[in-house]
Amino acid sequence: MNTITTKTQQVPRPALIGIIVLVAAFAALMVVRIGVLGGSSSSTPPAPTQDLTPSKGTKNPTRPSKVVLLPGLPASIARGLESSKVIVVSLYVGQAPGDRPWVTEARMGAQAAGAGFVAVNVGADRQAASVTSFVGAVSAPTMLIVRRPGNIVTQISGPVERTVVAQAAHNAGARR
Repeated sequence: MNTITTKTQQVPRPALIGIIVLVAAFAALMVVRIGVLGGSSSSTPPAPTQDLTPSKGTKNPTRPSKVVLLPGLPASIARGLESSKVIVVSLYVGQAPGDRPWVTEARMGAQAAGAGFVAVNVGADRQAASVTSFVGAVSAPTMLIVRRPGNIVTQISGPVERTVVAQAAHNAGARR
């Protein structure tokens, strides 16, 4: 008598049916995913192709639209908003050695959040006048989060660490 054949157990019928159903569901999913039924192996649809050569009488369709900003913005802030929809503005006094580390913290926080960065020396009369007309009276160091078209979203006076700057910029809409 063969002891191997008499000691084997049968797989219960419900477990066998369950395994077959799982394998069939997996196979069906793979068939749909690889495109046999019209799906795609990529999760993004293919980009439509179009002719980008301008026809007579039309403007170049690849030219980006001009960014519209609020009037009266300081020039350095306006330049920052032209390239980023959210910028971190660090106001400092150039002669104050205690302000420089906080400017660096603000710059690193802006970089971590994917926001633009502008440092403004309010110790210079011309820059101080333009910033005062935009923000009002402030003391340095001050950190601003500005979102297009030129609205101040967050203003924090005093030293600010990079994690706070990054979170404030992220909350304003900066995305890495």
